Amino acid sequence: MSSLTQLGTGVLTVRANFTAAATNTALVTASANQRIAVTHFLVTADNANTVDVSVVIGFGLTTTPTTTKVVGAHPGIPAGGGFQSGTGSAVIGEGARGEDLRITSEVPTTGSIDVVVTYILIDG
Repeated sequence: MSSLTQLGTGVLTVRANFTAAATNTALVTASANQRIAVTHFLVTADNANTVDVSVVIGFGLTTTPTTTKVVGAHPGIPAGGGFQSGTGSAVIGEGARGEDLRITSEVPTTGSIDVVVTYILIDG
């Protein structure tokens, strides 16, 4: 991690569940002078899903990126499957000031996807 000063919040975790498509949806928001540093994420698909679900997670002001600033992507998570990155012990991606952590995903037909992110908010 850079020499930025960590806020007093320490390590944080957020969980979101999606039963419909997510388009440029903020998972974690940052103020204009904050950065989000992701240390781990896990995306799992409900066993009830009847389609594979594509997912992209990354840093952006208003949209989910598709190339640079992507923290994770999967072209089609099968029912009952999932993917993850990081262990929570090191930063796997850090956004610029004011950038939110965003997700775009397909419709998880007849089921859902679950997203859990571990992150740190830092000044700078």
